[in-house]
Amino acid sequence: MTSVANAPAGEDLIRELADPAFKANPYPAYELLRRDPGWRSPSGYRVFARYNDVKEIMRLPSVFGQITRPQPSFHVMDPPDHTRLRKLVSRAFTPRSISARDEMITDVAASLLGQLKQAGRMEFVSQYAGPFPGLVIARILGVPYENGDRWNDWLNAVRASRGVVHYLDFDPGAVEQQAVTARTEGRKTADHLRRVMEERRSSLGDDIVSRLITAREGDDALTEDEVLFTLVLLLAAGLHTTTSQFGTILFTLLTRPHLIAEIESDPDLVPNAVEEGLRFDGALQAEHRLVVEDTTLAGVDLKAGERVMIVVGAANRDPEVFEEPDVFDIHRENAKSHLTFGFGIHRCLGAELARVELRAGLRTVLLGLPGLHLAGPAEFHPYDRFRGLGSLDVAWNSAA
Repeated sequence: MTSVANAPAGEDLIRELADPAFKANPYPAYELLRRDPGWRSPSGYRVFARYNDVKEIMRLPSVFGQITRPQPSFHVMDPPDHTRLRKLVSRAFTPRSISARDEMITDVAASLLGQLKQAGRMEFVSQYAGPFPGLVIARILGVPYENGDRWNDWLNAVRASRGVVHYLDFDPGAVEQQAVTARTEGRKTADHLRRVMEERRSSLGDDIVSRLITAREGDDALTEDEVLFTLVLLLAAGLHTTTSQFGTILFTLLTRPHLIAEIESDPDLVPNAVEEGLRFDGALQAEHRLVVEDTTLAGVDLKAGERVMIVVGAANRDPEVFEEPDVFDIHRENAKSHLTFGFGIHRCLGAELARVELRAGLRTVLLGLPGLHLAGPAEFHPYDRFRGLGSLDVAWNSAA
């Protein structure tokens, strides 16, 4: 990629975004995006990448609304509907209920590693980072893990449909075809979840499905469709994003073995290492918003109806907020100020669950696999909105 130390935006920015190397390393292009707030991309988006601009857009849903779809999911709703639905769903995701699952999640991490440890090597994404959150979600839903196999085709279709940031072009036909495939696979997953809900209504327990079915706010309760779409959101956000984040954090550490040595000496560094991983190379790189009313941001006049792109990955490396932002520093004091989980009313409801999973998984792998190291080149998958690795070969000193 070209050096961008002193390059202006415009044509140089388009070249960076079009460069095939952008998928593996988007951060030089992000530096240019931060220099040109409100840049109008060739695809028509107004793009904002500075930390304070991105946070402001997230903070003001009445001005920058969600690009909604006709479904009862609070992720794509604005107030007042979002307020009602999120309040009800939050009753099933209390911090106490998540922390109570800490031991279970740690046990899942250790059990999975136990099945793989003697081999001495593995492809980390498919053998550990993928199955681990799947096993956790299966426990949380109260279904056999084998049922999770049916989620994979749908998740892959969703990633293909929504995983590309259309900075330079936008082909409505191609996008719609990907969306059709995602909806087809989604119906299969929805039918499966409806059967789970039917079974649970006659045998309530302490699982998330039961908690959503019984959630109450006064006389208000979730409808069947609202429970369904919340479960769909839990799967989509709790599986592929956690898998992606786990892979990028481990890869970043493996390319800096001195940090692994630090963590092995002091496992209490794991929580902040996770936060720094979320900041440094977050699984969610960009989000869409729609201008609801005329406004001005960063000196840029925006008209109602304009589409806005907020580049979270760029905001997380804003030097105005994070000192030496391109340095991966597991001691960084403000690492948790990242925006990877969002901000404001649309902040990820499953953020604490993801944190527990990442902490437990990372601690288990780093402390349980002595001599862990890269065993081949890592490959990033082709999606730039949901960043992650397609493969990561690792090896360690096995007892065998």
